[in-house]
Amino acid sequence: MKEISVTIDLGNGDKRQETFQVSNVIVVGYGGRNIEKVMEHIHELEQIGVSPPSTIPAIYPQKLSSLTFNDSIRVNGGETSGEAEYVLFNDGNEWFVTVGSDHTDRLIEKEDIQKSKEACPKPLATLFWKLKDVEQHWDELILRSWITDNTGRRMYQENNLTALLPVHELLDKLREFGYENLSNTIIFSGTVPTLEGFVYGSKFEYELEDPVLNRIIRDEYSIVVEEVSAL
Repeated sequence: MKEISVTIDLGNGDKRQETFQVSNVIVVGYGGRNIEKVMEHIHELEQIGVSPPSTIPAIYPQKLSSLTFNDSIRVNGGETSGEAEYVLFNDGNEWFVTVGSDHTDRLIEKEDIQKSKEACPKPLATLFWKLKDVEQHWDELILRSWITDNTGRRMYQENNLTALLPVHELLDKLREFGYENLSNTIIFSGTVPTLEGFVYGSKFEYELEDPVLNRIIRDEYSIVVEEVSAL
């Protein structure tokens, strides 16, 4: 188990502190709602050497130690990038949602997607919403991210959640794949398209906006590259 301390936004300006126990971390890949677009993306990746997944969506279990709330992460090599994703968590009683980044090593991804996910930490925001508070307007929630590289800061992703599988459909898929008990499990949803392809920068900012209730969960981290020395 890994213990995490978070803040629950109860609405109307009220918040409470919670300590949760996390037993598993799951990253979902190819979680788009439009299967034709998903297949198009799979074929694009095949052209650069990335093997197609065995299931759609694909499930990539991660180590508990991959979760981080730090404001910087360390990676090996310069070809890594973040992905803004909605993140689900159930404490055994109710569901919560927040935002995280499935930071991934794009060089390793060409050889082994599971290892490319394991190669990088998984940043997570510390502010959570109750899922029941946003379910009725779920598709109106917006994922965004910004990248900063040597040319400056610019938007990297922006899409509402119509681009991704709805919560209950995603959970049904996980149960189909054998994940019957999802209590105490952090679930990264899969990401929305980038605006210009992969960019390898020094800072990644990401957010989940609720325009109906007028609130935002936002976080950021810097990326420190540790070059791998030659043998």
